[in-house]
Amino acid sequence: MTLVSPLPRGTINPDDQKRLKQAMRAKNAAEVEVRAAVLEAAEHGASVRELAAFTGLSTNTVSRWKRGE
Repeated sequence: MTLVSPLPRGTINPDDQKRLKQAMRAKNAAEVEVRAAVLEAAEHGASVRELAAFTGLSTNTVSRWKRGE
């Protein structure tokens, strides 16, 4: 059995870095898709409150997105 010495504190090993980067890219892509879907639903007449309740986003977030912020 081979023991792996731990990395110095505050260091992320390369395999974990790779996985984290992939997860962050997927998260960003999903956020872009959610924003686009919310804006499209708003264009189709959904209210800010309805969108916030359905998505779990705050009404402030939905309103900012509608304003283009």
